[in-house]
Amino acid sequence: MNKIKVLILFFALFFIAGYAQAETIWFSPLTAIPEDPTGARSLVLGVNTYGDALEVTATGPVAESDFRWVVLGLTTQANKAIKGVEVCYEVITASPGSSYISQVRLTTMTTPDFSTVIHDDATNLTSTTPTCYTSNTGKPKPKVSGTTSLSLKMVFGNASDKIRIGSVKLIF
Repeated sequence: MNKIKVLILFFALFFIAGYAQAETIWFSPLTAIPEDPTGARSLVLGVNTYGDALEVTATGPVAESDFRWVVLGLTTQANKAIKGVEVCYEVITASPGSSYISQVRLTTMTTPDFSTVIHDDATNLTSTTPTCYTSNTGKPKPKVSGTTSLSLKMVFGNASDKIRIGSVKLIF
């Protein structure tokens, strides 16, 4: 009888531990679009030579105050609490620190005239080697209501620099 109780307890703990793990959804960056409030089209998006990474370049220097974004739509379920987003990236530059991702932002929208920022992380992503950065949303966890988009604010010190975006992971 004790063996059965131990076995039931083991399976219950195993089930609870598995259920408590974070749920994730992976996204390809290849459906992203550039957003430029001036219409100048200063960001150029393409696929890099290694496969499915998005390669972002600029037609000239892009300052922090220029507000140039790469926006990726994320497919999510309503009322899910978002714990974080992971962005895998690499900066290719001759002058480290001159080009980087300056913001990781999540927004939701229902009607086309209004969107709500549900998460904003102003950490500069400057790695010149491939890496992944997890931006945790903090508390309270924002819930999905409407469409969800990831926006990455780009800064380029030189037109010859590149920022490669690999996978994007939404963590619930």
